[in-house]
Amino acid sequence: MHLLISLFTLFFAFNTNAQQKPWIDLNQNGVMDTYENPEATIDNRVNDLLDRMTVYEKMQILIEVAPAIPRLGIAKYDHGNEALHGVVRPGKFTVFPQAIGLAATWNPYLIYQVSTSISDEARARWNELEQGKNQTQKFSDLLAFWSPTVNMARDPRWGRTAETYGEDPFLTSRIGVAFVKGLQGDDPRYLKIVSTPKHFAGNNEEHNRFECKAVMSERALRSYYLPAFQALVTEGKAESIMSAYNAINGIPCTANRWLLTDILRNEWGFNGYVVSDCGAPGFLYSPHNYAPTREDAAAMAIKAGLDLECSGYCNECYIYRDYLPKAYAIGKVTEPEINRAASRVLRARFKLGIFDDSGLNPFTKIKPSVIGSKEHQQLALETARQSIVLLKNSKNILPLDLKKIRSIAVFGINAATCEFGDYSGTPLNDPVSPLQGIINKEGKRVKVNTLPWIGKITQQEVIPSGYFESGGKDKKGLKTEYFASEDLNGIPTQGISENILFDPANQPPNPAIPKAPMSVRWTGTLVPQVSGNYILAIKKSGGSKLYIDEKLLIDNWTNDKEIDTVHVDLKAGKTYSVKVEYASRDGKTFCSLSWKTPEKKSGEAYLAEQQLARKSDVAIVVLGVNKSIEMEGRDRTTLELPIDQQQFIKDIYKANHKTIVVLVAGSSLAVNWIQENVPAVVNAWYPGEQGGNAIADVLFGDYNPAGRLPLTYYKSTGDLPAFDNYEVFNGRTYMYFQKEPLFPFGFGLSYTNFTYSNIRIDKPSIEVTDTIRVSLDIQNTGKYDGDEVVQLYLKYPESAEKMPQKQLKAFKRISLKKAESQNVTFLLSKKDLAFWNTQNEFKVNPGSFKIQIGASSGDIRQEIGFAVVTDSALHKE
Repeated sequence: MHLLISLFTLFFAFNTNAQQKPWIDLNQNGVMDTYENPEATIDNRVNDLLDRMTVYEKMQILIEVAPAIPRLGIAKYDHGNEALHGVVRPGKFTVFPQAIGLAATWNPYLIYQVSTSISDEARARWNELEQGKNQTQKFSDLLAFWSPTVNMARDPRWGRTAETYGEDPFLTSRIGVAFVKGLQGDDPRYLKIVSTPKHFAGNNEEHNRFECKAVMSERALRSYYLPAFQALVTEGKAESIMSAYNAINGIPCTANRWLLTDILRNEWGFNGYVVSDCGAPGFLYSPHNYAPTREDAAAMAIKAGLDLECSGYCNECYIYRDYLPKAYAIGKVTEPEINRAASRVLRARFKLGIFDDSGLNPFTKIKPSVIGSKEHQQLALETARQSIVLLKNSKNILPLDLKKIRSIAVFGINAATCEFGDYSGTPLNDPVSPLQGIINKEGKRVKVNTLPWIGKITQQEVIPSGYFESGGKDKKGLKTEYFASEDLNGIPTQGISENILFDPANQPPNPAIPKAPMSVRWTGTLVPQVSGNYILAIKKSGGSKLYIDEKLLIDNWTNDKEIDTVHVDLKAGKTYSVKVEYASRDGKTFCSLSWKTPEKKSGEAYLAEQQLARKSDVAIVVLGVNKSIEMEGRDRTTLELPIDQQQFIKDIYKANHKTIVVLVAGSSLAVNWIQENVPAVVNAWYPGEQGGNAIADVLFGDYNPAGRLPLTYYKSTGDLPAFDNYEVFNGRTYMYFQKEPLFPFGFGLSYTNFTYSNIRIDKPSIEVTDTIRVSLDIQNTGKYDGDEVVQLYLKYPESAEKMPQKQLKAFKRISLKKAESQNVTFLLSKKDLAFWNTQNEFKVNPGSFKIQIGASSGDIRQEIGFAVVTDSALHKE
């Protein structure tokens, strides 16, 4: 009888365990420990694992390349990747429009769909690599992305403006929250991806980015630079935040406890981990000169609230790995401080399901077939369409009437290239340039005339990407080999470079680049478009060689001369083999290959293009900028187009007045002559892999444009305050700029017309705790179906403090068929009426407010007032 009872008990226990969710015996002890138990709370699992780790093991997981802890079954983990508008690496993915283009859609739900697709592709690649086991590249994590960038684009000269959502805190918040939610997923138990909004905070200069000392009032910080971060933390529930390189009012952000703990955690309730911008802890020691030693730098950062260090590509920046143990050993850091940081980093790993059986996580079922799928290509196309802004359309020259057109000339610097902007992945599907999009759309019905871009260069410039081919599968660019030695020995890592502008300290981290001493070899072909005598130049730190058609033209391998030049005769259209070898020996890494092309006599620069424009019915000129002008590490010095492009458009317009300009750029441009003379101007931003098709859809009327500017277009660089002036109240953005802009914030035209009428408010006088309901009617009175972006701005009561002229508080993108009407309603809360004052509190002041609703900040169609009869402070909600 006792035997039967024992057998029954054993059978029952076996069946009970069989009903438990599967678990992984990470430490191989045959027991389900708390940290291995998927049914335990995250906090209990984290605490149990921390209790089993030594203090030095805890410190090891606080760097982006966290080593394995075999005795606990903890695998090596490489944190960090980029996904501003598509996964960057490893492999190929869908490339959506750049972030500034996402903002130009003014469509948060669409952006949620985009970021959901991005995270689907990331998880699919993670699954394809056996839950990351076969993912070995640095900065290629598929579960933690250092995106989005929600720094405010206060000055369009900033080199990273294209990565942002524009100049307005509210628009940035709405787009950013949608992006974070799409990345992280909606599963109640597991995160799909860790989203990391960056760079916290006030990060806006590239030329001095490692030691920038931003100075601003708390009022400017609270009312302008922080609200987007707050929204992404409190509403978006972002799991991580990246601290910035710069200092604010003398304290570097990476060591700023007031920012990283008092505001981020104590005020906003952030419960994730803070990661440094790559190398930032080392910059506390130098060049900030804030920490007297590197041990002090480690201590300052961890005490301030920095949990994870991205040591990045910096040679002496491995502060947590190399100096945190030393700081602990001499008593500058305590074990509870290390525990606090380690627990935050581990919590994210548990939320991602890394320590659980894959069958429990719904995201492990996403298949690789989603990557570059037809659905994602269609979404990339739709997003590019919605981002395009029609800036001018004189005499309704657009959409083009094919009944009147038999030939089109298409040319310009960005006509035949696909400019994606910085932090861009490699598309799985063939990307579509503006020229190719036009050919795809109407190439069978009209003759498309084109010539390759030949800039009339009067100064030395880095040779643009379009002139190089690698000869490999990815034809454009140069084959690039990186050697972990200074003499090109060993087995290299390989990649493709658009051109030769090698500047790792000021470019996004590249996992293929080894630490100095190192060497690089670029090989491929060069096809010039003009015959004549060229001046080729290599600028570098270290040794270099240049070969053209196997002939050694520059040999400076042992001499560290900064610049070498050589004159060489090249023929237009001829293919030349090119090879550049470079060695970095002392930790400094920079190499560029530039040229000065043969100059033409005045008036002869664009004769062939003028001739082509003259014999075509319409000329489409694709102008703008690219990463040689704006990107991480490179600020713009001017808002104007380069001189050769300014001359080019004048020459083409002179030849054919039916000229349309398409702008491809990541920020605003001072295109005054174009605006005054050219009949139609279209802004396409960096439109992603489907950009050319989207541009063609707009030009030929298959899509009615409704993108809106997420930043102000100024008339000249001289309209801007000094670059290092962070006080937004001093004439920055549509809120404080006093002059007339070239194009105002929120601006964008349509092929149809919309009327606004019958504005009404539910109560003309309110207590501060009331909610305000305002509504109006919008009607499509034009000839086309189309979208309208209805924008609500608030005008505050008069105040002794400087207040915005108006401030965006709500918007809706609506679709209306011809003659259709729609009632649009907005709700405003107490929070919407408050503004940070000089007493350091968000407060609603009593007085007369005005609600202005229109098609842009400069086109207000309806206005209504209301009064607030009591005041109230929000404190620091």
